[in-house]
Amino acid sequence: MKFRKLHQLPLFIGLGGILFITACDTPARHKLLTVFFDGVPPLNSATNIAPALVSAGETNQTIVAPQPKPAPPENTFTVHQPFQERQCAQCHESSSGMGLISQPPQLCWSCHKDFLAGQKVKHQPVENGECGDCHDPHQSANKNLLLQKGNDLCLSCHDDPLANMKFKHEAVESGDCLDCHAPHATNFKGLLKESVKQTCEDCHDDIAKKKDVHQPVGDGECLDCHSPHASNNKNLVTKTTPALCWDCHDNFLEKAKFQHDVVEDCTSCHDPHQSSENFLLKENVLKLCGECHDDKDLKADKGHAGFEGRSCTDCHDPHVGTDANLLKPSAKPK
Repeated sequence: MKFRKLHQLPLFIGLGGILFITACDTPARHKLLTVFFDGVPPLNSATNIAPALVSAGETNQTIVAPQPKPAPPENTFTVHQPFQERQCAQCHESSSGMGLISQPPQLCWSCHKDFLAGQKVKHQPVENGECGDCHDPHQSANKNLLLQKGNDLCLSCHDDPLANMKFKHEAVESGDCLDCHAPHATNFKGLLKESVKQTCEDCHDDIAKKKDVHQPVGDGECLDCHSPHASNNKNLVTKTTPALCWDCHDNFLEKAKFQHDVVEDCTSCHDPHQSSENFLLKENVLKLCGECHDDKDLKADKGHAGFEGRSCTDCHDPHVGTDANLLKPSAKPK
């Protein structure tokens, strides 16, 4: 083994001399290496790039280009202008922040418009000067310096009107309290931004467009029948019919000897909002009665002979009566 290494020594000495001679000629040196060795990387490959020269006294470290610093995160805070400008004395007795020069809301009115002036209905915490119950006086991550976002702030004082309710007003469930209510003051009951009629018509604009309109609907008294937020009754009504109707109409069922089967649900025949028919009927009387009373059976009754085409209510009371067939006194046989 030692003999073989000694035998190859002149070859390596000669090769070393050639490499020394061609040391400054990189292409020639690369060509010579490929003659004697396999696996020599291409001349322009990354492994053949000469390292950068460094000055005396410097260490041979890899030089990395400086990377740009990441942009600072965007400031999502809303900052109260006096606080941002360090004008503490606008609100505080001293720059140390001890004591206020006056109490809210008068302190706030020194910069902000008095939005309580001339308003009939005022939000209690606003009227009491409890501005800090909703707003941070310095800075906040929420719009308008609010302490919490959206409806969460309202629900910190008010009970959730949707809790445990079967039917929920879509505008309330998917919207914002401030879609309908003013947070500070207004001239409308319930801190509504507009009247009840205007508020409802912002979404329900086809309720009172026909010739015969239910009076409370025409007067904009929607809350006489409906809950504005949620209810356990379908269509958000406060009560089911006919109890809801008895709030305004006389209960003609109390002393009735006979009653029409369908009167337990007034809306089976009447539209509660509007109709093109008299008495808010959903359809023409003949067509409406025909939905339950078959025309063939009516013609088979001799009492109907000669009355074809006439209104059923000419002879029959549609609700109650003293006769089993609900005949009106004027229609009873003499």
